[in-house]
Amino acid sequence: MTNTLLILSKDAKVYQQLLSGRLPPDIHVLATDNIESVMEMQQQITLALAEPALIAPALTKLPHLKWLQSTFAGVDALQDDSLPRDYLLTGVKDIFGPLISEYVMGHWIALLRQFNLYHTQQRQQIWQAHPYTSLQNKTMVITGTGSIGRHLAKTASCFGVKVLGVNTLAKQWSEFDQCYTLEQLDTVLAQGDIVVNALPATTKTQQLFNLDRFKQMPSHAIFINIGRGSAVNEVDLNQALEQNLIAHAACDVFTIEPLPVESPLWQNPHMTITPHHAAVSFPNQIAEIFLGNLSLFLSSKPLKYSVDLVKGY
Repeated sequence: MTNTLLILSKDAKVYQQLLSGRLPPDIHVLATDNIESVMEMQQQITLALAEPALIAPALTKLPHLKWLQSTFAGVDALQDDSLPRDYLLTGVKDIFGPLISEYVMGHWIALLRQFNLYHTQQRQQIWQAHPYTSLQNKTMVITGTGSIGRHLAKTASCFGVKVLGVNTLAKQWSEFDQCYTLEQLDTVLAQGDIVVNALPATTKTQQLFNLDRFKQMPSHAIFINIGRGSAVNEVDLNQALEQNLIAHAACDVFTIEPLPVESPLWQNPHMTITPHHAAVSFPNQIAEIFLGNLSLFLSSKPLKYSVDLVKGY
């Protein structure tokens, strides 16, 4: 049976080159960064390798879509109740853990060691030492124990950090010292020298981190969000920083992106903002995931990294 593959991404041409010569001959390829350019072919599209936000508006016009391989880890753009769900969806796992670990540990070390302060002193030719604390014997709380959370836990452990995880059912993972349920979150937060959110976007994670939650954290705690922006009440986060309820926050994701210029977080001295760039998708890695799943799909076997659109992960 002939299949038509839609590659919909800002890196569409790169993906097309990576897949060139590696696809079965009966697969016709449409590669574009603009869905409108191929909509006359919509009835023929059966497979897709796409960025969720780009393909979401077109899903209702793709009646024969059987399988969609996301190029991103986050698939919230596909979860709207008005969108079709009668297709297989697979995500991306096992490639972002190292990048997220670098992001989190880099920020934490820089803050504890006061590297920014020393850079300021350098410009002023000031030779002055400041006290610091070690990562050893600190406690990291990670909400979300998927592949990213587990890799981060393993990395942090190498620094002598105690790592506590939070997931839906308190499922225990070897990378963590102990895991707890979401219902136990407040108790766990009180133990965190650093709290890292790595949860997907679900109904249970909406505004999970609000003022009450920040109040549960130690005043010296650092909060880092590399999960989804919807998990954080940004007004409450700004208030928590202004009132010194927590010491610092670093966020790579926000409810609205780019973060609106009127957001007070831009001017908050205890806030670090990065533009959703902590862990980018490398096309060569995504292409290999797609090819592996394509082989399984054509053999009618279960696909890797399947995503439940109701759960969001």
